[in-house]
Amino acid sequence: MYSLRDFGEMIADAGRFTAYAEAIAAAVRPGDTVAEIGCGPGVFSLLACRAGARRVFAIESDDSIQFARQLAAANGFTDRIEFLQSDSRKTKLPERVNIIVSDIRGVLPLYDHVIPSLEDARQRLLAAGGIMIPRRDTLKAAIIEADEYYSRLTSPWRKSVPGVDLSSSLLPILNQTYSSSFKKDQLLTQAQDWGLLDYTVGAATRVAAELHFCAVRDGTAHGVCVWFETKLFKEIGYSSGPESADSVYGQLFLPWLEPVPVERGRKIQIKLRADLVGRDYIWRWETRIPAAGNSAEIHFEQSTFRGANFSPHSLRRQAVDYVPLLSATGQADLWMLERMDGNASLQEIAQSASEQFPRIFSSWHEAFQRAASLSREFSR
Repeated sequence: MYSLRDFGEMIADAGRFTAYAEAIAAAVRPGDTVAEIGCGPGVFSLLACRAGARRVFAIESDDSIQFARQLAAANGFTDRIEFLQSDSRKTKLPERVNIIVSDIRGVLPLYDHVIPSLEDARQRLLAAGGIMIPRRDTLKAAIIEADEYYSRLTSPWRKSVPGVDLSSSLLPILNQTYSSSFKKDQLLTQAQDWGLLDYTVGAATRVAAELHFCAVRDGTAHGVCVWFETKLFKEIGYSSGPESADSVYGQLFLPWLEPVPVERGRKIQIKLRADLVGRDYIWRWETRIPAAGNSAEIHFEQSTFRGANFSPHSLRRQAVDYVPLLSATGQADLWMLERMDGNASLQEIAQSASEQFPRIFSSWHEAFQRAASLSREFSR
């Protein structure tokens, strides 16, 4: 969930916001219909109206859509923007639109259900010959020197507690991805493309490539830095790479199992892969650095699956042959949901629930908080 401060930082990212403003102004024609997916406070919807859109559908599942309504009223666009608080994949529009605009990425477009959501919108909501903004994202990667950041990740587990060995925690720490903002001069290699997400024809949720890098200077490599470059409309776009110092996205860092000194000209091979599994991406990165001079060959195999915090019991409860039985908390939730039939207030439900499940709820106020949460998610 983003706060207004978060949205403000997105607007303040000049590279991002200027490019989106130019793309919307260039793409939208008077009389067009537009859908904004994940509108937040609806600033892109306002820009679409200013460009001449006849009707804009502002779609957002979060309560931040209330700010969008306020901004639309303040700018005199209430009669041209229809607000829909829903997941775009569950949204039905009265007409197909000429343009779909969105920025629902995380650090990368490989985030949650971004790609399936955009593909669903393209197929169901976009008119024939319509425009997708963005058109495509190109994924970029380079080898990076990140001594300070790598040290912050690893030093607590190497030497922070005298006389106690915490090093077994390093393996899961170094099999996770991290977001940060790096500088261009930290790169040890030229950037390479490793994936293309073309939203105009349907982007794949799985991206994989084998990359061959060559160090352009001497240094110590700590892992792989990943970012994206986008084309929004025609040639209008921007980059979230290390050269973009104020990028709101930052970059993704895939750490190696240990730092590796490299000299200029050293070859580095990376197999990089990201797969959407459920709501999360599983990342895999395999590194090979051939032997050179007095340096032996380096080989790392890493995956966010190895860094996940799964207990055997938790995994067992997700097996296809597992036969689940509701816990006491689950039974309380089910009991309250069954009473959300339009005949009882939340207060009445909570008071009854606190009497029915005294071991779960210490007071009706505690039961009310849970009932309100269930109501927010499931009621209409």
